[in-house]
Amino acid sequence: MLENSKHPKNAVLKHKNPIKLSRVIFILSFILIPTLHFAIFYVYVNLNSFIMAFQLNKGGTIYWTLENFSRFFTEFLSNGSEMGQAFKNTFITFIIQQVMFLIGFLVSYFLYKKIFLYRAFRVFFFLPSLVAGTIVSSIFMKIVGVDGPFSLLFQKMFNLDYRPELLADSQFANQTVWMHMIWLSFPGNMVLFGGAFGRIPESVIESAKLDGVNWIQEAFRIIVPMVWPTIGLLLMLNIAGIFGASGSVFLLTKGGYGTQTLSNWMYMQIYNLTGNPGESNAFNYMSAVGMMLTIVSVTLAFILRKLSGKIFDEVQY
Repeated sequence: MLENSKHPKNAVLKHKNPIKLSRVIFILSFILIPTLHFAIFYVYVNLNSFIMAFQLNKGGTIYWTLENFSRFFTEFLSNGSEMGQAFKNTFITFIIQQVMFLIGFLVSYFLYKKIFLYRAFRVFFFLPSLVAGTIVSSIFMKIVGVDGPFSLLFQKMFNLDYRPELLADSQFANQTVWMHMIWLSFPGNMVLFGGAFGRIPESVIESAKLDGVNWIQEAFRIIVPMVWPTIGLLLMLNIAGIFGASGSVFLLTKGGYGTQTLSNWMYMQIYNLTGNPGESNAFNYMSAVGMMLTIVSVTLAFILRKLSGKIFDEVQY
């Protein structure tokens, strides 16, 4: 007792177990690969893209310049440019996505209210999103093909003397691509909304019913404020991806027949690249375009996030 009282620190150290080498190796085995993956495929790639935006390859010599950004603004402001068409289709696609976001919310709400055959509707709406996009697009292309029912329908609607190939006709290609996107957007964020709705206490809904609240009032005056953090987050992610709104353009038309969107246009610049990629400035130009779009989309996302936090106070339940 006397020895321990004189040296209390030594007594504490005796009860401490040193970190074993096997424990350190065990921990490193879990964090080393994800850390390397993050460093290589995120930090390095994005840093290299930032640098490439200010570079041009001329005759094998790298020059530091702002010419990529000058080219971006020139093409963006030019009338009839492919980039201008891509921006137009992208914004139309984005608006359709926001409309489908609202419809997806309503679909999820009615399924949450357990309408007639709600289980069958849940499977029917969500099933296409479980199938690979290439398979769904192939089925859709068969449906809207010359021998499909929609081609005959469009022929009769527009009094045509031929059956149009909807995805290979500039008059109908964009509308057909949007139709495909609407079809696949019906489930929306059904899983996220369903989980958020399921957390709402049943006592709150029962109290609203006793007060005579109908379904519409319940959806927008009770449900929306209580799940607003989820809605606000999804809206912020939508705004952040505004320039990535393209649907399945690549799988359906590869941007042809007036269906080009911005993200698909950027991809096609590299997809159609010929010759030695190291001697091309396509990567440099796309890095500059990506940087400009990232600045705009991130700014819009932060502004929306700031505003969304002021619409409804967070509800604890």
